[in-house]
Amino acid sequence: MKKLLLLSLILLLLASCTSTEKAQEEYTYTEEVIMVEGDGHMIPATLTLPNVKEGEKVAAVVMCHGNGSTRHEAGNAYDYTAPELAKAGIASIRFDYIGNGDSTEDYIDYTHYKGVEDAITCKEYLENIPCIDGDRIGIMGWSQGGRVAFLTAAEDDDFKSVVTWAGAYGVKPSDKDEYEVALKDGYYEVTYDWRGPLKQAPAYYECSMNIDYPAEAAKIKAPYLLIQGTNDTAVAPETANTVFAALTASVNKSIFWVDGGEHTFGVFTPGDTTLVTITDETIAWFKETL
Repeated sequence: MKKLLLLSLILLLLASCTSTEKAQEEYTYTEEVIMVEGDGHMIPATLTLPNVKEGEKVAAVVMCHGNGSTRHEAGNAYDYTAPELAKAGIASIRFDYIGNGDSTEDYIDYTHYKGVEDAITCKEYLENIPCIDGDRIGIMGWSQGGRVAFLTAAEDDDFKSVVTWAGAYGVKPSDKDEYEVALKDGYYEVTYDWRGPLKQAPAYYECSMNIDYPAEAAKIKAPYLLIQGTNDTAVAPETANTVFAALTASVNKSIFWVDGGEHTFGVFTPGDTTLVTITDETIAWFKETL
């Protein structure tokens, strides 16, 4: 009987220790709006850092936003996800493309590879922060930001893990017609319901149409998670399967299907918890792979 009581006490103490350790795993964090020096322009960004012990190093993630959006993303979703990453011990930097958000540049100069350049610049900024482990940096992106994350991972294998939310891929059917207008008028004007129009130059379309997407996919060796809604009408759900099949060199790849999920993952629907779900999946992926 005494042995049984002793065993029960030991198990209780172990459970208590485990619970304490789990509680201590959640970091406090700090956020700072910064300007990162890019190639001839400044990159507005928000840096989110876990508060770590002296000498401790953490993983980090570069966050890429979609077309017509900003570093805060639709419904301020990234303003939720970045702190959640930090609480889990993962730093992040989210930035505005040229001509978006707080950028003072003209969007007409934007191409996908301008986004790639700025993502790599933000990665290099992270590498110089003492508490960040430069060998454990990942990248994520939503919609067009997913395309930028994809192309960046293909360009730079310093990125050790990739997550895309409804990531765009390939040439849109409308690109050819829009390109013809851009050639004639000097730009094609893209209109949005939630913001003013953006002017896309011929170079934007030439960049997109000249990308060999399967060849770029084959360069990516990093672990790759695709998060995709089954009811997405902006990026067709089968896109995730196409990208998955093209990632022939990835050491670890997976698709997380959001049943009934649309392109914005419910961020504009009161009470919808899809953002929480995909953020949790994103954190779990980066914790496993970085």
